[in-house]
Amino acid sequence: MHRGVISGLRQALVMLIFSAVVALVVAGVWATLQGSAFRPKIGIALMVIAALISLTGGTALSRATTNDARAFLGMGPDLEDPDAGEGLTGIGVFLFVSLPLFIAGGLVYGSG
Repeated sequence: MHRGVISGLRQALVMLIFSAVVALVVAGVWATLQGSAFRPKIGIALMVIAALISLTGGTALSRATTNDARAFLGMGPDLEDPDAGEGLTGIGVFLFVSLPLFIAGGLVYGSG
């Protein structure tokens, strides 16, 4: 396989795992505070995280960390370069991260 493909799939896997852990923590705190069912809250948290990742393209946090340095150096904002061959583009983030998270959230929410 091409090195960029493997890098993109690894990035998607890390984003999926991190999102699932965050959803579990948020749902656990939410269910504890309300004293209600845990499973539907996991589904809702997964769907909200999927929507946020989809809206930001998955790169909002990484770009936000470099904005101050780029502004100090007189450079424009860091835009995603799809020709770099490294990592996922916006459509890759949607297809391999946001869509699976949203589908899993819907299935978890519906099975509760």
